[in-house]
Amino acid sequence: MTLRHRCLPLLITLAAALPPAVGAVRAQVPARVDTLEDGTRTFHYEQVDEKMSPEEKISILNDKVLKNPADGRSWNDLGVLLAEQENYPAARDAFIHAVQCDKTNGDYHRNLGLVFSRLDMPEMAVAELGEYRKFDRFGGLDYWRLIGGAQRKAGQTDEARKTYRDGLASLMPPVGETFRVVLALHELETEAADEQAVRDLLDAHTKMARSFLDGLAGKENVEAEDGWREASAILQYRVALLVEDGKLMEQSGLDAEAIGMYQDAYRLAPERPDVLPRLVDVYLKLGRDGEADAAAARARQDHPEWTGTWIATGKVHEKGDRLEDALTAYNKAWEIEKLEDLRVAIGNLHIRLGHDKEASEWLRAGVTADTKPEVVYNYAVSLMRGEKFQAAIPPLRTVVRERPEMPQAWQALAQCLQATGKLTEAIEPLEQALLLQPDAKTAFLLGSVAQKVENHEKAIGAYGQALALDPKYVKAQYNLALTLMDAKRYEEAVKAFDALIALEGATYRAYYSQGLSYFYLGKHDKALEDFEMALDLEKTANVMNNIGMTLDKLGDKKEAIAWYQKAKDFQGGKKN
Repeated sequence: MTLRHRCLPLLITLAAALPPAVGAVRAQVPARVDTLEDGTRTFHYEQVDEKMSPEEKISILNDKVLKNPADGRSWNDLGVLLAEQENYPAARDAFIHAVQCDKTNGDYHRNLGLVFSRLDMPEMAVAELGEYRKFDRFGGLDYWRLIGGAQRKAGQTDEARKTYRDGLASLMPPVGETFRVVLALHELETEAADEQAVRDLLDAHTKMARSFLDGLAGKENVEAEDGWREASAILQYRVALLVEDGKLMEQSGLDAEAIGMYQDAYRLAPERPDVLPRLVDVYLKLGRDGEADAAAARARQDHPEWTGTWIATGKVHEKGDRLEDALTAYNKAWEIEKLEDLRVAIGNLHIRLGHDKEASEWLRAGVTADTKPEVVYNYAVSLMRGEKFQAAIPPLRTVVRERPEMPQAWQALAQCLQATGKLTEAIEPLEQALLLQPDAKTAFLLGSVAQKVENHEKAIGAYGQALALDPKYVKAQYNLALTLMDAKRYEEAVKAFDALIALEGATYRAYYSQGLSYFYLGKHDKALEDFEMALDLEKTANVMNNIGMTLDKLGDKKEAIAWYQKAKDFQGGKKN
C-alpha cells in the first residue's frame, strides 16, 4: 500500500504525524509572509530539497501547520513523512487534521484508512476507505484492494475474499487495477492453501490478461504501462501451473495429456524458453517425430540462445538417426552451457559415429579415476537414459561408496539392479535411499521389490511406511493388502481392504480380494457378500466361480453348480 502525497514527491508505505513532530530538528528555512486582501496570511516556503533529511522536511511542515492549522495539504504531507519513519500513531493524527481541513479530499481519507489498517483498527480503516472511494476524483479504483488488504490484516479472510471478488466484478472492462486485485486474491488463496481456488482464479483471468498485454504490444516502454507487470505475473502464474501439470502428466505416463498442457503454456507465453523442449521430449516418447521436429524448429527460431533448444534439436536428430546433425546441435548446446550430461551425450555420439579418438577425449574428460562422484553419477545417469543399465552399475557403486549420503545415487543403483533382474540386490540401495530421504514413492518401490521376491515382511513394512508418509497412497494400500494375503495374514488383509475402500471407494478389485480373504478365513457368509458386491461392479468368470465355491462351502450345492455353469458360459462367450 502506498500513501498519496500532493506536495512532496514521495511514495511510501504508510504514515502518521504528531502536530508538531516530536523530536524533529527545526531547519532554518527562509520564508516570507503575504497578507491578502481578505486578511488571510499565506506562508511561502522555498522548494524543499529532496537531499534534506526527513527531520528537516518534517520541521518545515511543522512550521507550516503551526502557522496555518487549516493547511490540509501540509498535514497530509507531514503524515506521509512520519509514516515513512513508521511513526504511525503520529501519522494518524496528522491525517485526521488533514481530513478535518478538507473532508472531500479522497486522498486524505485514503491515507488515514491505510494508517488505521497498519494500527490494527480495521473498522476505522474500512470506514475511511469508504470515504476515499466516495470523494476520489478518479473513482477510487484501488478501493477494493485496499479494503481487502485491511480485512486480511484483521484476519477477516472471508470478508476480504468477497471484497476482492466484488472489485473484480466492478473493474470491468479491465484496467491495471483489475489485475492488481486478481493478484491480491491470488495471494489470499495461496496463503489459504486452496489450490483449486487458485486454479479457478487463474483460469478465469488468464485470457483477459493475455488480451490486455496484446493490446499493449508495440508501445514504447511497454513495461512502464499501468497493469503490464501485473497482467504478466498472472500469465506467468498460469503458465507455471500448466508446466507443472504437464510434468505430473508425464510422470504418470499420461504423455498425450502433457502435450495439451505444454501447448497451452506455449500459446500463452511463447517467450518462455523451456516449454518447446518439453514438447519435443513428449512427442519423441510418443513416436510423433514430425511434430517433435517442428517444435524443435520453432524453438530454434524463438530461443536460439537457450541450451535446451539445441539439446531438444539434438534429440530429434538422434531419433531420426541423423547423428552428424545431432552432434552439431549438442556442440552448440555445449558452447552455451557446459553440462556434464552433454559431455557424455557428445562422447556417446562420437562412439556411434566411429570417431574413437574424439569419443575417448570427451568421455575421458568426463569420467576418470579422479572424477568427482557427482560427475560420475551424471555419467551413470546418462547411461541409464540410454538404457545401458548394466554399464551404469559399476560407476554407481563407486558413487555410493564415496558419497554414501547421496540418496539419488542409491535410487539410481536400485533402478539399474531392478532393470537387470537383480531384484534382491536392489533392496539394500532402496533401504539406504529411504533412510537418507524418507519418501512415499521410494518406500513403495522398496515394498514392490520385496513383494516380487516374496520377502513379505519387508514388503509389508515398506508399504506401511509409504502410507505413513502419504496416507492417501492408494496403490501402496492395495499392495499392502495383497501382500498381507500372500503372507496368509488374512484378518489384517480384510482390514487393509476396508482401508482401501475408504480411500478409493467401492471397486471390483477391493471386494474381490477381500472376499478371498474372508473365504480363506472360513467366513463364507462374509466372502459371499463381498463377491456379490464385486459382481455388481464388474462381471467376470473368476468372481462367478468364486461365488459357486462359496455357496458350495455353505452347503448350497445346487446353486453352486448353477454359478459354476455361469462362470463357464461367461468365459466361453455366452453372457447370460
